[in-house]
Amino acid sequence: MERDHPLDAESRSTEAAGTTPVIRTPDQRVRVFVSSTLDELAPERAAAREAITQLRLTPVLFESGARPYPPRELYRTYLAQSDIFLGLYWQRYGWVAPSMQVSGLEDEYQLSTGKPKLIYIKTPAPEREPRLQALLDRIRAEEIASYQKFSTPEELRERIANDLAQLLTERFTSLLQTAVPARPAPVPVPRSPLIDRAQEVALVRSLLQREDVGLVTLTGTGGVGKTRLALQVAADLASRFVDGVAFISLASLKDPELVELTVARALGVSEADGQSIGESLLEYLRPRELLLLLDNAEQLLSAAPLATRLLDAAPRLTLLVTSREPLRVRDERVVPVLPLALPDTEDLPDLDTLAQVPAVALFVERVREVKPDFVLTADNAQAIAEICRRLDGLPLALELAAARSTVLPPAALLARLEHRLPLLVHGARDVPQRQQTLRNTIAWSYDLLAASDKALFRRLAVFVGGFTLEAVEAVCVLDAASTVSSPEADDGAVLEQLAQLLDKSLVQPQQGVGGEPRFTMLETIHEYAQEQLEASGEAAALQERRADYFLRVALEADPQMYGPEREVWMERLDREDANLRAALAWSKADKSAGQTGLRLVGALAFYWALRGSVREGRAWLEGMLERTDGTDRSAARGYALLGAGWLAWADGDYEVASHLAEESLSILREVGDKRESGNAEWLLGLVRMGQRNSAAALPLLEESRTLFKDLGDLSGEALSLYFLGMAAYFSGDRVAARAHYEESLRLFQQQGDVFGVTLLVSALEVVGLPQGDEEMARSLYEQSLPLLRASRERGRLGIILIHAGDVWLHQSGGEQQAKTLYKQGLHLWQDMQRVDNGIGIVRSLAGLAEVAAAQGQAERAGRLFGAADRLLPSASSYREDVNRRVAAARDHLDATAFTTGWTAGQAMTVEQAVTDALQDA
Repeated sequence: MERDHPLDAESRSTEAAGTTPVIRTPDQRVRVFVSSTLDELAPERAAAREAITQLRLTPVLFESGARPYPPRELYRTYLAQSDIFLGLYWQRYGWVAPSMQVSGLEDEYQLSTGKPKLIYIKTPAPEREPRLQALLDRIRAEEIASYQKFSTPEELRERIANDLAQLLTERFTSLLQTAVPARPAPVPVPRSPLIDRAQEVALVRSLLQREDVGLVTLTGTGGVGKTRLALQVAADLASRFVDGVAFISLASLKDPELVELTVARALGVSEADGQSIGESLLEYLRPRELLLLLDNAEQLLSAAPLATRLLDAAPRLTLLVTSREPLRVRDERVVPVLPLALPDTEDLPDLDTLAQVPAVALFVERVREVKPDFVLTADNAQAIAEICRRLDGLPLALELAAARSTVLPPAALLARLEHRLPLLVHGARDVPQRQQTLRNTIAWSYDLLAASDKALFRRLAVFVGGFTLEAVEAVCVLDAASTVSSPEADDGAVLEQLAQLLDKSLVQPQQGVGGEPRFTMLETIHEYAQEQLEASGEAAALQERRADYFLRVALEADPQMYGPEREVWMERLDREDANLRAALAWSKADKSAGQTGLRLVGALAFYWALRGSVREGRAWLEGMLERTDGTDRSAARGYALLGAGWLAWADGDYEVASHLAEESLSILREVGDKRESGNAEWLLGLVRMGQRNSAAALPLLEESRTLFKDLGDLSGEALSLYFLGMAAYFSGDRVAARAHYEESLRLFQQQGDVFGVTLLVSALEVVGLPQGDEEMARSLYEQSLPLLRASRERGRLGIILIHAGDVWLHQSGGEQQAKTLYKQGLHLWQDMQRVDNGIGIVRSLAGLAEVAAAQGQAERAGRLFGAADRLLPSASSYREDVNRRVAAARDHLDATAFTTGWTAGQAMTVEQAVTDALQDA
């Protein structure tokens, strides 16, 4: 005989209670109250108990039996002392006691108000009682409880375990009051829920939390959902890793040699003196407990050994990789990601069951995004099931099909697939079957485009990593000869074509700079577009046009690097990093593009220096210049020599910089380019100062200043005056130095250039102090602080100031100027941490310590050196330099005072060290 809800059975009891019952458990773990009828859901109750106890929580399941308390009071107490309500329902509503209007089952739900609720409905339920159906309808309408369906006890156990883990994570993290610091390479947060994949998520999560697993690779065909699955796992596990999760997309890369650089840049790791980018990356990762998600690695498999190197160097690092094939490195754990489960099209289940089939659920969800009123009905169920089957349950294919539902109902969609899918069977034998499916699914969407939309679609493949509307109009709009932009091109028409591609999910929107619209393609779609571009015969023309366009962008950006708009233009170039590299690679490979390549690298040189990519820039410049010889006296080669000289000087390679700057100046004077000649003259002046020959620098800088003044170039003139002040200062002429600095400051202020004003404030402070003008120096310094904090690129500005401090420190008599620059940079220490992971802070502390040592301040020198030593990772390539400077300071300072300071510095936090360093001494 069927037994009702266990508490209903108790309602027949007439026993009284004289005390309020108290439920005790062996500990104070979270209690999960399980509400259900008894016999009909006995296996499910057992599954619920297992799921709860495996999470070390306490299940509260009330069984029949005599109790010394009234039943309703009893289950009220059970509910009151439970933390989570879990309802299991199938077909029975339960017994209604004479004194009750509702069953114990419904009463428990009503009494659970205020608690988190997890509701599970068993299907199919052909004999569900009306009152239970009414209760379920009300629960669904209230939209205050998690509401899921299941079929088997095993499925229920998995769902409960996952849902409880997610619920507890959300409840726990919502209580945290401490702000989480910003991290590099943030993980994208998908807005739509993950369909199915519960088993894959559980497996991958389990692997990633094992101490003996460092690398998990999700494999599968393009568009199968590897990235989406990885993002879900990353979100679930973010709180389990002390340093969180970082997401890095490798989709835009083609050169395996750039993987290490890309990973480093995404993590905010920059080059350091005497240290390769790879060494800097290993240094950054070594102490961290981090989950690093590398997405789309299949085209870079030759770089797979990098994964092993990272894991060997960083014992607490864990890698989650998505790729179409395994990396095939030692200790790799491979998890295949298969297409979504499909319905049985020959024996369709009822609509409720069909809606829970993963492929159908995803398709319906995506259709509702474009048609909110869409519903699964008896009329369209067969067509939808067949669409899912024909598309192999591949998520990308389903999404592309769903995007067309605004104009094509399911039957029409199915008919279209009927026309195209025979091509899938007989595709090339050397590619996976499901890759053929994806290619032809995209081909189907491509075939729906108008001829003009098809042309734009394939031409967009020339871009890498995204594109702007301006770039599309400049590169992709061709005339009949396919070589120049059509003069009749309608900008509105291009925008409309892009909108059509967006609507069809062939192009995706991206966040642009300053509100500028920006777009990208999914990688799998981009591959298909590339095939079409190659087949069209337009690829060569488009690659040339791409190089020409990004050359124009670089040439437009180059002069802005010297002025107040440098931050805006640096951000724009950062967004186009992949496209710029593609243009550089094409220019280097194409023998006829020599002049384009030289002009492009020359225009990017100062940008590379400002972003800390000195060595990468030198590699590109040297590669382009190697294709020329001394007989090439073109302006383009002159620009490239100037850029190479600038980066060599920034790298401290004064001998090479001198040769490059001299040859560049000779060519630029020969071709009559006054502005670039002025740049070459002040560069050569800087080189001479680096070679401790300020006397030779002065005439070069005077000529440079004259050229810029005649041209009306305020930025160039201001910089030349600043460098003249430096040369005069190092020559001992402080009066001339102050005059040059004041005029330079006036010009920088006139332009609103924060970086320039900051440089000059520090310079004038140093010049003013020896002349007794301490009030002027202090006033200038205080005025500089609001300017520093107002800068958009504070981290980058701080690092530039500290590098400038290093330059001054090693010039004879430059200690005070270096001290001021270090302190100005340190005011931006929090921003610098996000750019170079704190190395700039250490450099500044060590620099200020050396200044203190030079001034005989033994205790302060020891304290700042001690703090720098503590904050610097032991494996840092900068450590040898710090050790050398510490040893030199100890040799000529009071040992007791230095040791006292060192001990104090070793105990400092980074905040304490910065505060101490900024104090006047």
